[in-house]
Amino acid sequence: MSREHRQDPGDFPATASDFVGRGPELDRIRTLLLSSARLITLTGMGGIGKTRLAAEAIGRFRKSTRIPVHWVRLARLAKGSDFTAVEEEVAHAVLDADFSGRSAWSALVDKLTNTTSMGRIPQTLVVLDNCEHVLAEAGSIIAALLEAAPGLVIVATSREPVGWVDEHLVVVPPLSRPQALALFRQRAELTGHAVTDADAVATAELICQHMDNHPLYIRLAAARLRRQPLATILEELSGGANDKRMRWSPAWQVGTDARHQRVPDVIAWSYDLCTDMERLLLARMSVFAAGHDTDHEQGDNLELDVGADLEAIEAVCADEDDGEGTRDGTVSVVKEEIEGLLERLVDQSLASLHRSGTSVRYSLLETIRVFAHQRLQEYSTGGTGEPERVATRHRQYYRNKVLQAYVEWFGPAELDLLKWVRASWDNILVAIEGSLTAPDESATGLEISVGLIALRVPFFNGSLRETRQWAERTLEASHTLTPQPTDLQVVARSLIGGVSLWQGHNANAERMLDECVATYAADSAIRQNWRQTPEIDLGLSAAVDFLWGQELMLVHRDPAAISVLARAREKSRTVGDRGGEANCGIIESMAASFLGTPEQALEIAQHNVENFTASGAQWLKSWAELMWALALTKHGDSNAALTAGRQALANLLSIRDPWGAASAVHVRCWALARIITESIAAGSADGDELAALATETARLLGGARTLRADLGTDIGALKPFADETDIAIDVARSLLGPEAFAAAEEEGSRLRSELNEVERLALGTLPMNDVSTEDADATDTLSEWDELTRSEQEVATFAAAGWTNTAIATHRGTSFRTVDAQMTAIFQKLMISSRDDIIRFVPGDLIDQVRKQSARRLHRSGARPPRPRRG
Repeated sequence: MSREHRQDPGDFPATASDFVGRGPELDRIRTLLLSSARLITLTGMGGIGKTRLAAEAIGRFRKSTRIPVHWVRLARLAKGSDFTAVEEEVAHAVLDADFSGRSAWSALVDKLTNTTSMGRIPQTLVVLDNCEHVLAEAGSIIAALLEAAPGLVIVATSREPVGWVDEHLVVVPPLSRPQALALFRQRAELTGHAVTDADAVATAELICQHMDNHPLYIRLAAARLRRQPLATILEELSGGANDKRMRWSPAWQVGTDARHQRVPDVIAWSYDLCTDMERLLLARMSVFAAGHDTDHEQGDNLELDVGADLEAIEAVCADEDDGEGTRDGTVSVVKEEIEGLLERLVDQSLASLHRSGTSVRYSLLETIRVFAHQRLQEYSTGGTGEPERVATRHRQYYRNKVLQAYVEWFGPAELDLLKWVRASWDNILVAIEGSLTAPDESATGLEISVGLIALRVPFFNGSLRETRQWAERTLEASHTLTPQPTDLQVVARSLIGGVSLWQGHNANAERMLDECVATYAADSAIRQNWRQTPEIDLGLSAAVDFLWGQELMLVHRDPAAISVLARAREKSRTVGDRGGEANCGIIESMAASFLGTPEQALEIAQHNVENFTASGAQWLKSWAELMWALALTKHGDSNAALTAGRQALANLLSIRDPWGAASAVHVRCWALARIITESIAAGSADGDELAALATETARLLGGARTLRADLGTDIGALKPFADETDIAIDVARSLLGPEAFAAAEEEGSRLRSELNEVERLALGTLPMNDVSTEDADATDTLSEWDELTRSEQEVATFAAAGWTNTAIATHRGTSFRTVDAQMTAIFQKLMISSRDDIIRFVPGDLIDQVRKQSARRLHRSGARPPRPRRG
């Protein structure tokens, strides 16, 4: 057997002094080593820390058991090395010496099956590090050795599974957020540029997130501090075409493998092992939104809001199959093969798989996406740039899906379609944003924006501000088109105006309505006087009449809103727009309750309940039930209104509709106030009962104020809502007295919206005596906490529970940049340098909520939930 380049059999890598975290993975590996597992494979993307983790875990295991360990460094072998080369490398690591002239295999088997004086075969541990580039050969040797040596346990590290029948996989995920930040600060100190103050820590945390909390990428980013300040490093991580991470110079010259010196080297090691079709698919997937790591432990319970489904990837990335697997003499990706190719990319740790109990989605982490997009630049099709071609297909796919969802949403598929929009939100925004930079594509972005609002997605997602701003940007961009998409622009203005009204931006809504009418009305006299005659049909589209009716109701409290909304509903029905007809019907019912006769209100509301229940549209049915509760509150049996309102609220909560749930809380306040008023007038209730009703009203009013702040709505601009709420305030305050009312309202305002405590109080499932609103132990920190705004407090609560900024933004329906800015403000106001410090400032009554948030399904850090404790 050759002795050339032989490694010492005791050549075990030293454990790293800067080893960070990995508690769950270390525990799992130790448990497997102590069990009957024969092959344990650590898998994950390049540089994620598989070798370091294996060395740490096995080092600890060896100290406690004294089992012999042999470490085989397969990275020394070139790609494509044959079975004999792999066998020799294993033999060199395992054998002390062999002068017998036997084959390497015979010597290996004899060594690993040598019995003790008691006739037993001792346990031996062999580590095969970096198997991926010789995977088939390594797998063959592993299978043969495990069969020949009963006492052998093998630990392998590989970017993809070995594939043995009884293989135990340990997926090595990115670091948790705190671990990533700790590693960055640790590595930054080596450069002489320690990260200490709050602003620097916040910037470092953002860098870690852009580097996917990937340990090697974080090391490379921290090494840049030798050349650049933190802020410049962050600017280079745009995630777009101007991202510079792939151009960073090598961080180190010695002490690391060449494949770990630069970001592209890490990925290229895996990319080079791919087939041509796998490479092309990976490149094309870069047009989709970047993904993020999801919690592997809770995947089956997760409602996915990351990545793209198989249908989307097939539609965007597949070529037409010419039967030969080529396109114009080059490689092609056939639709029927994409699922298998995706599974290979996932196995090779290049693509991420996100799985729930009902769906599977795929994504690329930001750094891999940047790498893949650069590879996409290298492809072309018939003179057309491949990046532009695939990006166009991406925009068109999501445009078509959104418009199709609008056409089909009135029916049993409604909720699934709305959930699809929620899950695809990042990719929808990528499509809209791309339309603003692509020549002559702004109309596509405008169609997507219009479709989202028409679907009422901003209300379903709680994303009014974001969706309206995208619609405004695409509308403005469409003005450069020739010819102008006039009809589409009118619809866009109508829908933007409607969202503006519900946000309280009445001036913007009025301007949009004026511009819509000016488009339709050629007669100057009509343009000057049209507002005075709402009963006259000016021939406006259904969308414009819908906006006008909402303005008449919300701004002017004008009963004419009912007839204008009915007119919009009929116009929608005439053109076959069932979704538009339903939307008009809901707001018509609301207007009739606020401004109409009892007969109008109850008849329209009851008709909607029957119609929408029959349609099978769950979300629409819930809103019809809520409008029925409103009609009963204003014109019927107030006690029946409470029952109907609770049913509607329960349904709206179950489908995660924040706007509807907040509206239901308001309706309950109004119904309670009416019951109090009627009871006093009839003299039929005792003082204690009335006080209890008034106290509940005051608490819900305080909670409702918090919900409105979360939604970004000014109730003062929604005149009927403000009127009813003022009545409820006056009724409860007059019964309780100013001081008791203020105390009860303050208790309600302390209820946490992220835990749905306001809604649970309205449902009767959260008795206030179960909620502590004071914390004697927190008097020394309460003032700092109160310096945060309500939104900042909620973001801080999520952060203390271990949620990433991306997860917080998704849950709250805000942008990633908004949460970043809020986190920066939190660091400054609390004067802290780490997210781990936030828990010290959380009032005691919120500690249990932090614990609950730690365990919630949207927690994405992959770490154990932090244990809240006071310092």
